[in-house]
Amino acid sequence: MRKVLAILLPLLLLLTACGGAPGGSSEPTVGRSAGAAEVFDSFSVSGGSDDEAPTVEFDSPLDITATAAKAVVDGEGDEIQAGQQVRFKLLGLDANDGEVLGDTYANEAQVLVVDDQLQTELPDLYDVLVGTHVGAQVAYTEPAPEAPEGSESTDPLPSQILLLRIVSVEDQPEPLPEPEILPQEDVQRLDDDGQLPTFTFDDDGAPEVSIPDTEPSEDLVVKVLEEGDGDVLTEEDTISANYSGWTYSSGEQFDSSYERGEPSSFPLTGVITGWTNGLAGQKVGSKVLLVIPAPWAYGDPAPGGRPSGTLVFYVDIVSKDTGQ
Repeated sequence: MRKVLAILLPLLLLLTACGGAPGGSSEPTVGRSAGAAEVFDSFSVSGGSDDEAPTVEFDSPLDITATAAKAVVDGEGDEIQAGQQVRFKLLGLDANDGEVLGDTYANEAQVLVVDDQLQTELPDLYDVLVGTHVGAQVAYTEPAPEAPEGSESTDPLPSQILLLRIVSVEDQPEPLPEPEILPQEDVQRLDDDGQLPTFTFDDDGAPEVSIPDTEPSEDLVVKVLEEGDGDVLTEEDTISANYSGWTYSSGEQFDSSYERGEPSSFPLTGVITGWTNGLAGQKVGSKVLLVIPAPWAYGDPAPGGRPSGTLVFYVDIVSKDTGQ
């Protein structure tokens, strides 16, 4: 349910194990750099393509004491301008021994917007990307975080290196308008005509959906199946909810907290627009049907293996995070 974050380090959680690819040598050139970029002086990148991760060699272990970014291989394509977005493939490495932690080369290229947010949160990476060319391989690292509070070990976590292969650059698309929410009288009319999804529940309370063989509304459909008596949600709230989601066209389930056995917690500012707009104004304890057109879900086609087209959700709003 969460939007793809524009911050790189959490992407390592999504990497799938994959070895390096053999090929001809590509010695690092003197590319753009920022921060303590001398840490990458021993980097050598060989092989690889848009579909296969390269092999990386360096003098290990690397002593990473400050944030660093460098184009260890220069590109020859279009120059990246501030405000554009790049598509990239990612390779993760352990800075201590060079072990490959994973990569995203088997998946579609992910999008990173080179904007003010990136400049604020990862300034060295921003400085390197602006002015670099498509095809570049950009290395990024920062000091390892401390061990989580309560951990048995007080040693810092291993340092990681992220190597981004810049696949393409493009201007950002125009922002979408806010979704129109279908008026409740029209929702009721669709319901009376049997043109809305309906739910049944198994012995464990998990929903199963029946989707009518009709075209979905072009507007966001919000139907309260059971109204709660708790606090009214705002778009800024963090909530806990049980939910299941299906594609409207096929009825295939693509996500469910019920299968994980516990509600999921997330901020309404960090989910797809259809959730943000559809759940704001609802009460804690409510059970809600959402039918979300593609522009306010993940798109059609959707990138990165996400579900495409109009989506259907059953949402049981369990609680609101009070911050206490």
